[in-house]
Amino acid sequence: MKKTEMTVRITAGILACLMAAGPTSCGGSGLSASTKDLTKQYRGDGGTNEQIHTEGGGREDKGSGRETTGVTPEFAASYADFSLELLRNSKRQGQTAGSDASNAVVSPLSVLMALEMTRQGARGETRNEMDTVLYPGITAEEGKAALLTFSDNLPDEEGARMHLANSVWLNTENDVFTPDEDFLKTEAEEYDAQIFGAPFTEQTCTDLNRWVEHETDGMITDILDEIPKDALMYLVNAVAFEADWAAAYEANQVHDATFYGADGSKAAVSMMYEEMYSYLSGENVQGFRKPYKDGYSFVALLPDEGISLEEYLAGLDGETFMETITQENDTMVETGLPKFEVKTKLELSETLMDMGMPLAFDGDRADFTGMGSCADGYNMYISRVLHQTYVRVDELGTKAGAATVVEMCGESAMLMEEEPKRVILDRPFLYAIVEKESGLPVFIGTVEKL
Repeated sequence: MKKTEMTVRITAGILACLMAAGPTSCGGSGLSASTKDLTKQYRGDGGTNEQIHTEGGGREDKGSGRETTGVTPEFAASYADFSLELLRNSKRQGQTAGSDASNAVVSPLSVLMALEMTRQGARGETRNEMDTVLYPGITAEEGKAALLTFSDNLPDEEGARMHLANSVWLNTENDVFTPDEDFLKTEAEEYDAQIFGAPFTEQTCTDLNRWVEHETDGMITDILDEIPKDALMYLVNAVAFEADWAAAYEANQVHDATFYGADGSKAAVSMMYEEMYSYLSGENVQGFRKPYKDGYSFVALLPDEGISLEEYLAGLDGETFMETITQENDTMVETGLPKFEVKTKLELSETLMDMGMPLAFDGDRADFTGMGSCADGYNMYISRVLHQTYVRVDELGTKAGAATVVEMCGESAMLMEEEPKRVILDRPFLYAIVEKESGLPVFIGTVEKL
């Protein structure tokens, strides 16, 4: 999109990070005196939002023994469709950009929550496109209610820690953008976001990074390199996850093995072997599910010999994926899971445009007036969506995290077997970390080369 010398860049960001960590707390992040906590003026209770958003019904106050509700088969299929499409397009975009997309992994929860917070400020056709992309097959209001129910009720127990936090950061020293009070109230009350006001100096960048580092228990540091001089708003979602296996691998279950990559490479790996009764099978695929101590499971799907992971993933839809990974099957299976650690860094703008929401990235036509009003002649739009992920799987369990940065800019208006099954992950496979009751993936990825 063409810019002139008269163009004033208006930048905001939606920063969502999902990072592996242990138990975290919400206080004591050590922000500087220049960053003011404005939460009280936007949240009815003036503090932590104990009353969870109840649209869709069936939820209680935080910490009161909530049950996971609202995850209907329709929402599960919609969420899974979004997850798979995000993974497919991210891999495709990485390959197009010439980077190594072999071991792609995304956090659909991180990206979806960041974009849902953004969607609240979208209007017109921009919002319609986002509705369709974020919630395929269902209405956006149904999707929003179910997403908030799902995220609010994610298990958080001793053996599987899950911590979520949101915040909004406002530039208190600008005369270009006036935030909408109702928008900030929605972010504070429905998304339980802390609202911060700051002059957007170098110290503010340090404070935002410090908040993210604190909420992710030190697993993400310096995620924001700088705040552009015309930045106006950041919306931040932080999540920390760490889980132990229900049955950890013993030393005698770990042996040297070879992993055969999709590119023909061979790599020496430490393979963790186990016999279990959670065999998964579907058309052209088999796999297994290994539970963590509380609330979550690791699932792996290995395409049949002669079918590449790319071919299998290309033909997979959300409904089939959910049917495959949530089936009840107590067939014995001999499993082999390689220890692995994956880090990825993606720019998702092209991915999301390809998925069907190009208007949000159009400087002339994007409509985010629900976030607030700009000075005459300027328009806000999404310029970049940066997504970073981390997954580590070993004998004890899993640490996994992600960070999503949505940068907003402005420009001038313009059955049992006698013999056990065998699933040894020594060639490319698909995996996901899923919430046990709903089966919905918090992370989903591929391993093609080690």
